[in-house]
Amino acid sequence: MNPDSSGHVQYHDFLSVLRLKACPLSEKIFSFIDVEKCGKITFRQFLYGSAHVMTQPGFHQACEAAFAECGGAVKGYMVEEELRDFIRSAIPSWNEDEVHDLFVLFDADKDGRIYKDEFLSCLRRNPLVVAIFIPQPQHKESCGNGVLDIL
Repeated sequence: MNPDSSGHVQYHDFLSVLRLKACPLSEKIFSFIDVEKCGKITFRQFLYGSAHVMTQPGFHQACEAAFAECGGAVKGYMVEEELRDFIRSAIPSWNEDEVHDLFVLFDADKDGRIYKDEFLSCLRRNPLVVAIFIPQPQHKESCGNGVLDIL
């Protein structure tokens, strides 16, 4: 992270570090950490938020499921195209370069494949990124008996 002289990180720097794109999901992640709701975070807030996510009971299972959903379950690794297809289904506005930047974050050995250990290790280092892989309700439609979530 690249804090300013007061020790704070702005939203755009936060996105840069995690190789995220400005989108509603990224805003939700940043807002989760920005407990003071001042539009900037400290490194301590970032660490606390990351630790909180990582210590949730379902974190490891969510990481495992994310790897499987991206195509890693069958062959033990995923390639950039599989990650792109998954990301674009969740966040259609991401372009090729943005997906590539995320792929590079995960591909620790730079061999063009993300193996399960690389994927899980990256999510342990950057636990907030797991939010990208968790299905988000995109639209709520009123139905006669209540609200129907359309994913």
